[in-house]
Amino acid sequence: MKLAHSFLDFFLDPKHRNSVSWRFAVLGIVAPSFIYLIASYYYSPLRASNILFIGLTLMSGLWIHRIPFFMLLTFMMAMDAALFAANYFQMSLMMVFDSAAFLTKLEVLGSLTYGFVFLALIISLLATYCITQHAKQNRERLSIYPMFLLVFVYASFDWWLNAPAHRLLPAKNYRAEAFAPIERTATVYAGIKQEITAPSRHDVLLVIVEGLGTFRETDKQQLIWGPLLEADLKEHYDIYQGNVPYNGSTSVAEARELCNFQADYRDFRKRESIGCLPHLALKSGYSTTAFHGFTGTFFERFDWYPKIGFQHLNFLENKGGLEQQGTYSKCGTAFEGMCDADIARSVSKYLLGNDPTPRFAYWLTLNSHKPVGLGEVPERLQCDDGGVFDDTELCRMGEQWLNISYLVKEIAMNPKLQPTEIVLVGDHPPPLFTRHGRNQFEPRKVAWLHLKPVDKATEKLANAAP
Repeated sequence: MKLAHSFLDFFLDPKHRNSVSWRFAVLGIVAPSFIYLIASYYYSPLRASNILFIGLTLMSGLWIHRIPFFMLLTFMMAMDAALFAANYFQMSLMMVFDSAAFLTKLEVLGSLTYGFVFLALIISLLATYCITQHAKQNRERLSIYPMFLLVFVYASFDWWLNAPAHRLLPAKNYRAEAFAPIERTATVYAGIKQEITAPSRHDVLLVIVEGLGTFRETDKQQLIWGPLLEADLKEHYDIYQGNVPYNGSTSVAEARELCNFQADYRDFRKRESIGCLPHLALKSGYSTTAFHGFTGTFFERFDWYPKIGFQHLNFLENKGGLEQQGTYSKCGTAFEGMCDADIARSVSKYLLGNDPTPRFAYWLTLNSHKPVGLGEVPERLQCDDGGVFDDTELCRMGEQWLNISYLVKEIAMNPKLQPTEIVLVGDHPPPLFTRHGRNQFEPRKVAWLHLKPVDKATEKLANAAP
């Protein structure tokens, strides 16, 4: 009974109920988490531990000098943002720090969304600092217990709301990926290694599709692959499809499919040569070429692509391998570069060349990178109201993915094309803004499709058999 009275006396203490204490508690929660509170309405990675640490930082600011407090607050909020970005974009934290050097290559402020986020984080930092300094002036009247209470409640709410989605993230997102061989990849399932070392030596086209995951609903996946499943194409190709595990960002997917290793661009810095598919193709007498519509300095592709066996590199710097005197449209917002349709023409030109040398072509698409630009591809999915996905952002990405399928089909159906093994595979599921959008994808999986040229001689024998 005495204990109950003690608790009652504690909560009825005027110091714990005064406006100064509760104003600091409420504003101290809202100010540093303003942008994340908005994100939580749609989708947000788990921040419970970050919330607790920032709350403790604010309480420490009531006693420490303003300059070290500002430095500590800046560090804590920067770490909060880095962890949020790592989980949101499915990258390891160390990769986020390492790739910060590439921010100058992006048109971050060219995107209204990213521009708003950047500005909001700066305002949030300054507002949080001012709120704490104002509360410090009333420290004698202030109780920190309301702050303790609200921090605990907010962290608990964040755990309840965001922990389920957080558990679906690949487990290794929180640390740098090890350089280790893997077997469950699209190029392994398609038998590309065996193909480039076989006597027939078919040409190879590998396409990694930016942001394409595996839809939970088969109909939606088939919608994206649609042009590659049509009857006229089936006359020339056997079609196989499935899904493979993913872990991390785009450069991780490149290492997965080109090298069949669990790695990212950092792992190639101190390695001079690796037995990746382009390297094996070179040894087998292939010509090897990579295509991407963005700058080759991003993720150091100028440096490590030659190490894994690419002879020729076509990036934004050399207009994707197209005529240097030509003028080409730009596509994308934050990742502004060449349009995938133009890169597809360069890929087609390479594969249709007169040189009898077999070819290994690799195309990393660009324009489905978040946030997607408007009006860059034909509007096939009626996305103004979200289309079949009931999500406008996802639908706009879907139009980009569908356009890639049309572009690849155009290459595949060219009568001058030599027998070519064509593999399309996603790098990672799209980092969509909404839970509804993200929940339409299988966790930890990306889709792949393989077009295998029909063996005409075998087909004739089969048709002639009684």
